[in-house]
Amino acid sequence: MKKILVLMVSVFAFGFNLNQVYSCKTVGISFKENNQTYEIPNNEKTVKDLKAHLKGLYEIKIKPVDKNLVVFVGDKNDTLNFVKNINKNVSLYVTKDFALQIMTDNNTSQMAINIPSQKMIIYYQCK
Repeated sequence: MKKILVLMVSVFAFGFNLNQVYSCKTVGISFKENNQTYEIPNNEKTVKDLKAHLKGLYEIKIKPVDKNLVVFVGDKNDTLNFVKNINKNVSLYVTKDFALQIMTDNNTSQMAINIPSQKMIIYYQCK
């Protein structure tokens, strides 16, 4: 029983460690069009279209460094500056031109990229 409890705590307590590279895969997207919000999960029916639409953003890598977040998309990378904690668990990072916002959950291995110009949010699970 103790082993199961420890396993459950370790699974739910996963966060992002400094200077470690994480691979992140899309679990879904949401976007706004004609004043309606659409949500598309990543499953066997949608994976082909999501890969085609997102291209390099379908799978990315991240590396937390100090108070910043380095994002790797293909052979390119960018460092996003830490802005603030939205609440106790979610940190907000932005590019210098504010074109991209990344929210990371400090208690899980999940994150989201908000692209305001596209009115789109991409959700990721990281390992």
